[in-house]
Amino acid sequence: MSQPGDILRAVVGPLGYPITRDTLPSPDTVRWNARRKAELLLAIRAELISLREAVSLYQLSAEEIAGWLALFERHGLDGLKTTRAQTYRQGRARPRLPPTQGHAQPVEISAR
Repeated sequence: MSQPGDILRAVVGPLGYPITRDTLPSPDTVRWNARRKAELLLAIRAELISLREAVSLYQLSAEEIAGWLALFERHGLDGLKTTRAQTYRQGRARPRLPPTQGHAQPVEISAR
């Protein structure tokens, strides 16, 4: 847990809010909705947490995370929604916003 005055590394999350190690989903998360998946993927991409650490911490497989990443890169946040999974996995592309290339850059914010 961070302390006041600490410099935190953060990345902009899928909803536009900063994500830090302190704001990542809880290790006991069972229900992985699209937002939580995207937060974890962006944190891994920005090196706030390693893939190995995420696999261990969240009891997920590297293959599962890689699958989420492929869907996220191809279809954005909608690709991570389980209600849309069949559509996206069958390869039906739809127009969407460009990938979140610029959002994976870590930034430093002051803890309050």
